[in-house]
Amino acid sequence: MDVFGPHWKDHPARIKENCGKLIEEGDLLLIPGDLSWAMKRKDAETDLAYIAALPGIKVLCKGNHDYWWDSDRPLRREGLHDTPFCTADGRIGVAGTRGWTPLVGSMSAEERAAGEKTIAKEIRRLEKRLKAIENCPIKYAMIHHPPLAEFVPVLRQFGVQTILYGHVHLGGSDEVLPENWRGFRCYCVAADRIRFTPRLIDSIDT
Repeated sequence: MDVFGPHWKDHPARIKENCGKLIEEGDLLLIPGDLSWAMKRKDAETDLAYIAALPGIKVLCKGNHDYWWDSDRPLRREGLHDTPFCTADGRIGVAGTRGWTPLVGSMSAEERAAGEKTIAKEIRRLEKRLKAIENCPIKYAMIHHPPLAEFVPVLRQFGVQTILYGHVHLGGSDEVLPENWRGFRCYCVAADRIRFTPRLIDSIDT
């Protein structure tokens, strides 16, 4: 990642150090995608092992660069959880999906049709995972791309209050969303934007 700027220098060590200082065994560490540059699952193992060794309960979703992870295939990796995820007491649920980029006016009809199809598929995936955690009183949605307006109805339907996303890195052209977005708490937790330090979202007694 150093090719994207000097602020990425030694980021694996910085993440490990900061997680060690801040994350306790029972904490949820939510990571919304872009986990490995690998193209195949076996080649992602080094990166997955690194994440699994971090403290806390790691819950992941797919990012746009995670080509090694088939969108509808469970992760099935010891030490890591994908979504839908519920805590053992059933109080906290996490649902996630990759999401997609906004449709813009400069697109051709074919590009727009393909984009609409992808967004609809991502909404269906999120809805299925939210359905699995609907009985959890506290729900988090992880969407790798910044959430689109098209996702709002399903997020409201299932009572999600907090959305976490990544993808929007320092130095890029994309802008972060307001942290109060359409009535949701909406936080960009791209690693470089939070200085490779876990951001505390909630403190929940268990």
